[in-house]
Amino acid sequence: GEVDFAVASRPLPSEIEYERAAGDARQLSPAEQQLQRNLLQGILPKEGMEAFSRVISAPAQARWVVTSLDLAQLLEQAAQAGAPAADSGARFARPELDSEYVEPRDEVERTIVGFWQELLGVEKVGVRDSFFDLGGHSLIAVRLFAKIKKAFHVDYPISVLFEAPTIERCAAMIRGAIGAVTASTEGGAPAAPAPRESHRSRYTHLVPMHSGEGGPRRPFFLVAGMFGNVLNLRHLAHLIGTDRPFYGLQARGLYGDHAPHETFEEMARDYLKELRTVQPKGPYLLGGFSGGGITAYEMAQQLRAEGEETALLVMLDSRLPVSPPITKRDKALIHFQRLRRQGPAHLLRWVRNRLRWEAERFRKRFAAAQEQQRPYELHNAAIEAAFRAALPHYRVKPYPGMITLFRPKLDQAYLLGPGRVLDSALEYVYHDNGWSKVVGEVEVHEVPGNHDAMVLEPNVRVLAARLRACIQKSEADIDAVQGGITAARGECTSRRPELVTQD
Repeated sequence: GEVDFAVASRPLPSEIEYERAAGDARQLSPAEQQLQRNLLQGILPKEGMEAFSRVISAPAQARWVVTSLDLAQLLEQAAQAGAPAADSGARFARPELDSEYVEPRDEVERTIVGFWQELLGVEKVGVRDSFFDLGGHSLIAVRLFAKIKKAFHVDYPISVLFEAPTIERCAAMIRGAIGAVTASTEGGAPAAPAPRESHRSRYTHLVPMHSGEGGPRRPFFLVAGMFGNVLNLRHLAHLIGTDRPFYGLQARGLYGDHAPHETFEEMARDYLKELRTVQPKGPYLLGGFSGGGITAYEMAQQLRAEGEETALLVMLDSRLPVSPPITKRDKALIHFQRLRRQGPAHLLRWVRNRLRWEAERFRKRFAAAQEQQRPYELHNAAIEAAFRAALPHYRVKPYPGMITLFRPKLDQAYLLGPGRVLDSALEYVYHDNGWSKVVGEVEVHEVPGNHDAMVLEPNVRVLAARLRACIQKSEADIDAVQGGITAARGECTSRRPELVTQD
């Protein structure tokens, strides 16, 4: 039958619900607030039909913008946001936060406040405001810690923001590293006290993503993706719940002068060494995002060889290390399908993409030399190169256990024959990302978003709710077995592959 999209009026803010972790009574994040504003300003069916009629009746050369917002206001906002705050000096008013405004109390805090205001474009930053609540992300964090290194001669990974997300905590770490600050703020106010002991990074790879101990439940460990940065997993960690320790595992060589790992076996051994300082014995709850799933798989294999159990092995859209090669016949079929869809414009686009690819390959030849000239930056090029070099050398041994795979909707761009489908990136597409070839059981959960957006707002809320249910089920099974009770396996431990789709 037909779907009725008719609504009487725009929804009220109270009618727009968000899935939250248990006990989560916080205010909406900036991303959620923006989503709510967009929903409230949506075009109604009558308005949409009118706009559609006007567009299709317009001359072919006309350019149209269809929006439910005031166009003049949008243009004004675009003009104001045209240049970064660091270049234009523009500042946004301090948003409403849970933290009270506290002004800086010494030179260290005042210096860092200046960095935050410049990079985040926010005026009147308090020392107890959260970097993340003010819109901070990994690219800004890289620039922030470059400035901190230059100003104070201390070197920290950007993941330290999980431990010190405020200026007050970050300044305390810096004072511990450089000694007590004797300077006073203007007006004779006393300097903030120095910490009792210097900050010492306990781990190279293990990143506690909740403050404190993270609750009494069994820890969950998640390996970061190919570039080894855990900051994009912050939303997921928060939504899983602060009643459970959540640890990210970041790559070696992410900052400083450490060389990246050259093999997955070596990477897994070093990760497990630090993991065991938190949880010496299993059963373990492990996972990996994207390329990190391969490392998590090897960790489970090494644990099994030592007689330890991995009760839950989660893959967040991870694939096997090596895909089958694309033959000349396959390439011909791809070009034929593109030509049929796009017409002669495909040939021009193919030449343009080929030139762009050659230019990118030329640029990457000098990436290592360029990276050495930068004092502080995520060493993405070196880590990616080491990761890709390790892929063809990793031998995927059979694993008799089960994996739980979360992935977005399959991108079926090119049909090459029965059971042979490629996505837009020319990777082979499989319902279970190919893992059933090497593991005993696979359970597939389809979640909204694409490969990167599935772990970001707002899509991450669906992923977090389903992953949280799987973790809780696995933990209940562990407790039942350890208590001498035989428990029936539930939704997240099915005996055969199944697809769990979003309602």
